Amino acid sequence: MSKVSKIVLVICALMLVVAGIWSLAPRPAATPELQIAESLQEAADYAQAGRVSSMMDLISNDFKSGMMNKARMQILLTQAKRSGQGVRYDVKVAPPRMLPSADGNPDQRVVFTAASVLGDGSETLWGGNQLTLVMRKESRRHNLIYTEPHWRVISIANMPPLPGESSE
Repeated sequence: MSKVSKIVLVICALMLVVAGIWSLAPRPAATPELQIAESLQEAADYAQAGRVSSMMDLISNDFKSGMMNKARMQILLTQAKRSGQGVRYDVKVAPPRMLPSADGNPDQRVVFTAASVLGDGSETLWGGNQLTLVMRKESRRHNLIYTEPHWRVISIANMPPLPGESSE
C-alpha cells in the first residue's frame, strides 16, 4: 500500500471517529414547548406510517383517562390498524397551545391541540375536535447510550372514543 493510500485511510478513519462522537453528543435542551410540539408531531408521523408501537412512545406508562390505560389504547389502535389494511390514513395535529400545570409542577403542562385521522376519501375517521392533554416530562434512551427528556401524555380530558371502543 502506498504512502498516499495510508494517509487517506487515516484521514477517513479520523473523520469517521469525529462524526461518530458528534452524532452521539447530547444537544442543548430545547424549551419544553418545542419539545412538546416535537413529541406530538413525531407521534403523528408514526401514526400516519402505521407504526402503532412507535407512536405509543408519546403515551406515558402512567396514562389514565377514564377507563383507558396505555395497554388498552395500544390494543385498540393495533386492532384498528389491522382492520384498516390497505387504507391510507392522513394524520393531522394542530399546533399546540400550552399552559403551566395547575399544581405548579414544572415538569407538567396542560396542552390544547386538535388531532384527526382522515381516510382515503378525506372523511374524518377519528378526532377533529379540541383535545386537552396533560403532559409530563419523562426520559427516554437515545442511541442506547444516553437519556434525553421526552414529553408524554399522562391523561386526556376529552378524548373521543377510539375505533373498537364502546362510547358508553
